[in-house]
Amino acid sequence: MARKKKSDLDNEKQIKSVNNKNSKNTRSSENTIFKNINKGELLEFQIKRLFFFMGYFPKTNIIIQTSADEPYDTVTDLDVYGIYVHYDFSTKTIWADCKSGAAQEINRVAWLTGIKEMIEVDDILFVKKGTKLSTKIFANKRSIQIVDLNIIKDMETRYGINSNDWRGSWNPQIQNENINVFKNISTPDNSIYRRIFKFINTHYWALDDNFTKCKKTITALRDLAVLVELPLTSKENKAIRWGVYQLSSMLMYPMLQICRQVQYFDKEDKINIIILGLIYGSNSKAKIDDILKVTNNIARKTLYRYCGEENSVVDLPEIKLNQPEYTEAFINMIFRIMEQPLSYFDILRFLDFTLFQYDLEYREYDISELNILFKNVEALKQSAKTFLRFVCHITNMPKEIFILLKDNEKNI
Repeated sequence: MARKKKSDLDNEKQIKSVNNKNSKNTRSSENTIFKNINKGELLEFQIKRLFFFMGYFPKTNIIIQTSADEPYDTVTDLDVYGIYVHYDFSTKTIWADCKSGAAQEINRVAWLTGIKEMIEVDDILFVKKGTKLSTKIFANKRSIQIVDLNIIKDMETRYGINSNDWRGSWNPQIQNENINVFKNISTPDNSIYRRIFKFINTHYWALDDNFTKCKKTITALRDLAVLVELPLTSKENKAIRWGVYQLSSMLMYPMLQICRQVQYFDKEDKINIIILGLIYGSNSKAKIDDILKVTNNIARKTLYRYCGEENSVVDLPEIKLNQPEYTEAFINMIFRIMEQPLSYFDILRFLDFTLFQYDLEYREYDISELNILFKNVEALKQSAKTFLRFVCHITNMPKEIFILLKDNEKNI
């Protein structure tokens, strides 16, 4: 058997050291820590953790709809969804289906195959025990892997995952507590929190256009920037920060995809594409211009009807769309990412881990811990600071909400 390199042995020692350190904080039995979490939900967070260690940016309980606007139909919910962004900003996606119950495996595979094509996901993990080999092979040919829990545990061992490691966004207790508080805040009005939460886990994922995703996410962040300044309880304030951290990484993802869209154009074309995207979204300029032309004609005919033909010379102001006031800052941020792609590689996982492991709990960043999870910590930390400053600039979010942007960051 080949002898392990010294660097590999040192890395394994580091992983064990951090896992042991983390397990001291979670030494109680899982049943005690997560007494209100059922086995199915715990499995989802377990797989979310696995996806993170496999290199994916993981999310749980995403509701897939036919449209982001009314009326729409609900297609399904994704128990765990992972996004991997390559150096060239292209992506690979994975979905874990954990709620199959007593469904017949072959029927479920057929259903998963259809959904896989509909939502354009690359790979699926179908968590199901006792499946015969022929069915597993049939599913495997369709990029659907039927896995038992013992395989999940085996993969955790391969990736150096401690079973008591419930840090960051894969801690079900902390995530659920903040979700429940967030959805029930009533200051000044509960409807705004419900709307933002609906956007986070549902409407965002129904949007096909990256520019529209960015604009709507920025709008939600602007709403939270106002709400976080209100006189709230400590739990409510924490829940709003939870929402800010969710939306921050959700803004970065479509921005990375915009980099992929425009990276092969020259500078002037890049700028024009971004400006048009921010103005028109998924609609073409010609289509929007036609709609505005019809709207202006209707306005004139309405005026003539009520004021008479003698007013036909009245020059009504033209209805037109303008670019958002943050367009210049947005373009600059996109160019920063494209000019330093290696520094922004893995930024989604970095934001996902740090914002929920440190910022949410007001903890200083643990560089030794981060060095085990990420290869380019210093570059990622600087990239995260640049991006979070951009978020604060365009949304009026107070800088104090982010640990990296605080004045006393000398120990970070």
